[in-house]
Amino acid sequence: VMPNGPLQRYQALKRDPSQQTSKGQIEDLAERYKLDKPWPLNYLTWLFDPNDTTQFNGKFEQMPKGIDIAIGDFHMKGSGILTGDLGRSDSSARGVYVAQLLGERWFSTALLVGLSLLLAVAVSLPLGIILATRRHSTLDHAATFASFAGLSVPSFVLGLILIIFLAVVPRTWHVQFGWDWLPYMPAGSISTGGQEENWANRVYHLVLPVTTLAIPQIAGLSRYVRFSMLEVLGQDYIRTAWAKGLPMRRVVFKHAFRNALIPVITAVGLALPGLASAAIVVENVFAYPGMGQLFYRALGGCLATIQVMDTDPPPCPALGFPPDYPMALTMTLILVIIVAFSNVLADVLYAVSDPRVNYSAKAEA
Repeated sequence: VMPNGPLQRYQALKRDPSQQTSKGQIEDLAERYKLDKPWPLNYLTWLFDPNDTTQFNGKFEQMPKGIDIAIGDFHMKGSGILTGDLGRSDSSARGVYVAQLLGERWFSTALLVGLSLLLAVAVSLPLGIILATRRHSTLDHAATFASFAGLSVPSFVLGLILIIFLAVVPRTWHVQFGWDWLPYMPAGSISTGGQEENWANRVYHLVLPVTTLAIPQIAGLSRYVRFSMLEVLGQDYIRTAWAKGLPMRRVVFKHAFRNALIPVITAVGLALPGLASAAIVVENVFAYPGMGQLFYRALGGCLATIQVMDTDPPPCPALGFPPDYPMALTMTLILVIIVAFSNVLADVLYAVSDPRVNYSAKAEA
């Protein structure tokens, strides 16, 4: 139902025979997107269609498709999203299986998001604890200002700022003034020329993208940890621990921090979907070859340098590329799965961090 989407094209082709469209194009749209069925049934057949069991390969040979399971008298045959059949790309890489395109890029995005989350948690937890124990200090005020700045700057702007001041400007001074001692970061993605499998090279090119993703999360999580710790540090049992003369480290980490973990876990669980969605923008800013680039391209977007745009024909049409609906649907589904997984993971961590949380006891009650 998107503007100029498959449904509108299908209806226009059926309604206007003057376009001299072959019957095969209408049938192809109907078969690919199940458009000859009403939308509730359309959705169910997208999930699983027992009648769609064959497809044509590159040589126009008919091949089996989906699953064919027979266990005793039980026999199930068909294809659809639930069988792992994600379809073929419409425009990003026409005719190539979506699963194949994702298989080539999923690890790059997982590495980017995973390192960003690890960095955000590793920095924000101790920072939030320090700010809570030094409330209203100069450090607390400075960190508050920095966190508001980190939350206010959009990720694509932050990425461009880091590229300018940590890559472009130092590189310019390095070349023009011969400042060999001045280090600079790569402004783009993993370099070509056989260095893609070099882990040192990969980590080197991940520094700026990971930092761009992690800074907003550090700003938000550190404030969350600070507020949670302040609430716990004001409790009576903490004052009793101080009155007993317990060491500061024991009071803060054993008594206060563990009881402040529940709301912090919620914030960390929400950080994972936030990082996954922000990676779509950051991967395009840094030309990072991950799934975010595929999603942007599937929605019709295109980014290219001025030098590349001078080629004939240019790689980016003036009106953008036609959307790649199988890829866009699959990427949206992946984002939904990440959100669901994050909530389940947070529930598990609740029980790990707090023995009072017992889901089996609640179920029995």
